[in-house]
Amino acid sequence: MAADPYREKWVSVADRLVTLAPETFPYNWGEGVQQIGLMKTYERTKNAKYLDWMKRWTALYEGKDNRELLNILEKPWGGEHSAYCGHWSPATAILLLHQAAPKARYLEIAEATAEFIMKQAERSPEGGLGHWKGSHQLWVDTLYMACPLLSELGRMKGRKDLAADSAAQITVYAKHLQDADSGLFYHMWDWETGKRTPGPWGRGNGWVIMSIADAMEALGGKHDGLKKVLEAQMRGLEKTQDGEGFWRTVMDDGGSYPECSATSMVVYGVLKLVRLGVLPKEKAAMAMKAWKAVNERYVKDGLVTGVSAGTVPKGREYYRKLPAGTETWGTGAYLLAGSEVDRRR
Repeated sequence: MAADPYREKWVSVADRLVTLAPETFPYNWGEGVQQIGLMKTYERTKNAKYLDWMKRWTALYEGKDNRELLNILEKPWGGEHSAYCGHWSPATAILLLHQAAPKARYLEIAEATAEFIMKQAERSPEGGLGHWKGSHQLWVDTLYMACPLLSELGRMKGRKDLAADSAAQITVYAKHLQDADSGLFYHMWDWETGKRTPGPWGRGNGWVIMSIADAMEALGGKHDGLKKVLEAQMRGLEKTQDGEGFWRTVMDDGGSYPECSATSMVVYGVLKLVRLGVLPKEKAAMAMKAWKAVNERYVKDGLVTGVSAGTVPKGREYYRKLPAGTETWGTGAYLLAGSEVDRRR
């Protein structure tokens, strides 16, 4: 394959990240996604400064025992919502750190977080993970907070229960959040009221396809339920990609803005699923068109812009008006996308 003309830009984003003090990044969902992206970049480049930075960030939070970790996992979000799923994603990055630089404590953090998800997190009557304890809501973001960790730890340790739960989360969520006609995903469904938010959310669909890709890797590319969900979503993605290559923050609304993190997430998901043989090779073209669009418009001087601010489930107008700029989750999504582009060399 031809060399990626944007590889230097991709590396520059990781290079800039590791010039920042690890202490400026809390143990939270956006930082978890960012650090997953950094570790995926390390896997491809073997740049020791990425690994060193990740070790220093993890040292801020690893603690000496699991009671300290539980204090984080049980910590309220916004002062009121306990056992918030946003505190799970950093464990995926730490598991990747363990794979690169084995340390018992790193693995212990990953395993303890997975155990918390399996046994202590809120679940719907069908077993879907709630966004926090007492939320009684499926937020599509939750998939990426849990599925990569359950999938990778399940694959690494031969834990079929973890990999199976990762896949089950996606199929339960799809039952309630995937539109039957478009194949695209909405943001939230409340299992007590039965109400769902309107409009297919861009980054939400990114969370889904990345979660499917990671789950499929753990399952050897074989899961009929996930393939059905993916096939329907791909039809929607192909229909809503704009002429430049982007997906928008409200995916079926051409008047809403192109969204960098959603687009980057689709790049990662599609290219990984092509690499795994789950999607046909010709589907890579849409991802590479998107990669070009992101780099041409939103990446400069080591910064990734065009990323929608943190998003709660609301109506279409709310998504349209959210500010876009540089965010940890956008940086992570971009680094993840680049890691899969780099595998095509």
